Amino acid sequence: MSPNQTPIQRLRVFVQWMQSQGLCKSEYDFERICSLSPKYISNNMHTGKGNIGTEMLGRIIRVFPQLNLAWLCTGDGAMLATGGDNALNADYKQAYEGAMMQVEALNRIIK
Repeated sequence: MSPNQTPIQRLRVFVQWMQSQGLCKSEYDFERICSLSPKYISNNMHTGKGNIGTEMLGRIIRVFPQLNLAWLCTGDGAMLATGGDNALNADYKQAYEGAMMQVEALNRIIK
């Protein structure tokens, strides 16, 4: 992961992982589930500074407690809060790495 990623970029990575796990259908679906405004992520990516307000963080973490807030806010640690199951964590790591490859490919296309 790029150390220069913003919290909103990391949130998009999490959403892509959620989609890969079948836990949401799209970014719009994720926003709806979390009671975020439509295109919250997209608009924040393009017009904002990439930060996520505490109210929004609260909405997201209530619905998806597996999200590691330290990772989301700072990029430190793992994307998912650890549950102690190494096999499960390995699956998360593999899914995360796959999502990051997709993000990097999309960034290359955009540039």
